[in-house]
Amino acid sequence: MRRGDVGVALFWFVLGAAVCVYALRLGVWDASGPASGLVPLLAGIVLAGGGAGILRAAWPWTAPAPPFWPVRAAGVRALAVLVALAGMAALMPALGFLVTATVCTMFLLRLVQPQRWGWVAVTAVVSTVLLYWLFDRVLDMALPKGPLGF
Repeated sequence: MRRGDVGVALFWFVLGAAVCVYALRLGVWDASGPASGLVPLLAGIVLAGGGAGILRAAWPWTAPAPPFWPVRAAGVRALAVLVALAGMAALMPALGFLVTATVCTMFLLRLVQPQRWGWVAVTAVVSTVLLYWLFDRVLDMALPKGPLGF
């Protein structure tokens, strides 16, 4: 592992520890239940644990680091997922949640592990409708509506 990699892992560990300290100052629990510091505390634990895990996995630090993505196709797929999610975020205000989430899910299902189009379409529509129902109806969150009103 290169010295820079150790530095990055230490950065995430220290950042996670700092977030935990700040979250504890906010308060994690009070008489009425979870307080405003609970979620930041959990996020800080994940950050610090990730940094510590990277350090532990890389021991001994003198050994050469393996390539980040030994298979080029994996890196291309990861980049395509990021582009798809960015496109979904950009198009959602104009097209609405249902349309963009369905198209993005279909794209991702075909990209990551190619499946038959029929299975992809059914899975994308059913999962998107269930998510819409959960967030819009059950949790009463305002999801972007498209030009068709949904």
